[in-house]
Amino acid sequence: MEKIVPFKNEAEAIASLDNGGRFYNVFTKAGDNIITPQEVGKVAGVFFQPQQTILFLELAISLLSETEKTNLRSKFDPALKEAYDKFRPSEIKVPSAHLHELVGTNVVISGVPALTESTTKLNGFILVPAGKAFTMIPIIERYDLYEIRNQQEDELFIIAHKKGKEKLPQQSIRIGGVVKEVKTKKEENASTNRFLEINYYVVEN
Repeated sequence: MEKIVPFKNEAEAIASLDNGGRFYNVFTKAGDNIITPQEVGKVAGVFFQPQQTILFLELAISLLSETEKTNLRSKFDPALKEAYDKFRPSEIKVPSAHLHELVGTNVVISGVPALTESTTKLNGFILVPAGKAFTMIPIIERYDLYEIRNQQEDELFIIAHKKGKEKLPQQSIRIGGVVKEVKTKKEENASTNRFLEINYYVVEN
């Protein structure tokens, strides 16, 4: 989970993103008015992770006007355009009636997160890699859990980020992440709940 400071304008975004990529990206060039996934990945600090790259990009350009965003997208190379169309996050409200349709996809949600110590809010198991297979562990062993409520404060959604990371600020933020599932029991056919695994956030003014 990483805090993002969004670009203030189109010029700042282009100057940062049109960077030529890393030294081994021999087919990218800084300042050529073409923005590639490798160049965005360099700013995002990720390697070969198009889904996370696009999530970073969408939050990083969130302050730009629609005209500026359109101009910026016109500089995407074909690979970045394809990744953007595939992984562009959905903006969801709390709660969302269609979360089951969004499992595995990028989403953005806004609100004030509240750290919860309760294990009853989302008590279940997640799949984690274990060599060439997967094993199921309790979600609370891997994540710190937060509640984020709607404006009426009568509905909530659980967001999570890996333990050991800096705690989320107790103020209004925009959170970008991936919708995932947690099983209520260690059984393949057990019922499931959904939560948002955080990748990035932006502090809202």
